Amino acid sequence: MSLSLPPFINALGPSLWLIALCTHLLGAAADERPNVLFLTMDDMNYDSIECYGLQIDGLTPHMDSLAAKGTRFEYAYIQTPSCSPSRNVLHTGHYPHNSGMLGFFGVDFPQDTLPEALRKNGYYTGIILKVEDSTPTNNVKRYWDYVKDYPKNSARSVASFRESFSQLVAGAQAEGKPFYANVNVKDPHLPFYRGEKTKEGFDQSPPSRHLSLDEVTIPGFLPQHDNFRQEVTDYYNTVRRGDDCVGEVLAVLEESGLKDNTLIIYLSDHGMSFPFAKSNLYPNGVRTPWIMVWPGKIEAGVVDAANMVASIDLMPTVLDATGTTAPGPLAGRSLLPLLNGEAQEDRDHVFVEHNEGPSADPRPMRAIHTRNYVYIFNAWGTGDYHAIFESRWWRSYATFAQLARQNPDIQQRFDFLRYRTVEELYDVQQDPFALNNLIDDPEYAGVADELRDRLQTWMAATNDYALEGFLVRDDLEQLRAFMETTVAASKERSLRLEWKRWQKSFYEAGRPQGALTELGEANLVIKDSSKKSK
Repeated sequence: MSLSLPPFINALGPSLWLIALCTHLLGAAADERPNVLFLTMDDMNYDSIECYGLQIDGLTPHMDSLAAKGTRFEYAYIQTPSCSPSRNVLHTGHYPHNSGMLGFFGVDFPQDTLPEALRKNGYYTGIILKVEDSTPTNNVKRYWDYVKDYPKNSARSVASFRESFSQLVAGAQAEGKPFYANVNVKDPHLPFYRGEKTKEGFDQSPPSRHLSLDEVTIPGFLPQHDNFRQEVTDYYNTVRRGDDCVGEVLAVLEESGLKDNTLIIYLSDHGMSFPFAKSNLYPNGVRTPWIMVWPGKIEAGVVDAANMVASIDLMPTVLDATGTTAPGPLAGRSLLPLLNGEAQEDRDHVFVEHNEGPSADPRPMRAIHTRNYVYIFNAWGTGDYHAIFESRWWRSYATFAQLARQNPDIQQRFDFLRYRTVEELYDVQQDPFALNNLIDDPEYAGVADELRDRLQTWMAATNDYALEGFLVRDDLEQLRAFMETTVAASKERSLRLEWKRWQKSFYEAGRPQGALTELGEANLVIKDSSKKSK
């Protein structure tokens, strides 16, 4: 008699094959608590999926399948639009200025992170890619039972995701535990897929579909010029490859027989790596797709357009779903009551922030988003600092700069990209791409005042260091002094703390060679004063 085995078992190495086979044949595990598949994209805009408005038919079938099987939140946000700080909000449950994860240095976070809390509650924890970016320190054994990273030349293939997720599932089954799997698809992060032109050393695995130039639309926050079209096409081809990887992960879950007892949470860590998106607090920097699937628990095919949710809600949601005690105060709230039809107060706004990126060049920004407006405070918008964001070193920025030299209107927009102003205000219903700054329009003075007050209240309640700059926003000399102090503190940290990215400039400035282990400090608010504010 021949035995037909699930493909995910056949994909395993010999060390796990027999254990996984036995577990599969024995049927359901003794522990009936849900598995959790936390599935993320890297640098993908919220509207790069058809169910969120993408106008390219059929580009993201696997991501869209999740929306059909579960509930998606129309107004979902991440708390900060930069990789490591964003992913640490998800696993600490706190804003960056409270967790201490302002940038890319390690932090001595004083309470258990999500994987630590789940581990103590009997969960098998695993992570695939984005390993050091996802927790406060680089000590992966502190958080994870299973860890899989891939070199750049194989990190974006469907084969890698089938192999790693199969191993993770088998590891949990071998120990008779439910799993918490943080699976991080690295697409569509730069460098984009370009076939043979893909940047040397990076994965050249092709997507299952290739778009032509005339199939894409240039995002509205960029100048509408054909010079951007090739890079935008490359971006969407890379989105497709990411969707292929999502499909492979979902296929392994189906083959494992665990789908019906698995909560899937799907989102992106922030917006696309183009000017005015990633590393910025505009809607295209901080909005994210957010889809939740849980057979028999979460209604299928539902769109929640009434509630604004954010990444601080991820940890309390998972703790609630798994029956895990919170390790301490958390900034967000579980989304399960919303999914069960209950109402929650103060779901009409979210607070977001940006502090610094991997180069230790602080550009503190704070914002409050409502469904109608966004107000932004730029502590660095004094005219003395230029913006720092990843796409400055890629084609879209170079294209922007070239067009600016040829067109005065584009030059004005390019100068604003680089230097901003201290305050910005946008009517995002009428101006979804945040093109028309209304901060000096007397018709909107009342709106600006209300949002300033709400932002200041939140900053004070959460002991935000940037409040010092916000309170002197009308005095450029005092604001410059705040920035000088902030920059000096960041540069000093870069010379002595554990870091998540190698930076040549740090060593040129005197950083000792070797892996440093000193950690930065957290700034937790002991009383959960932001319980009702997002």
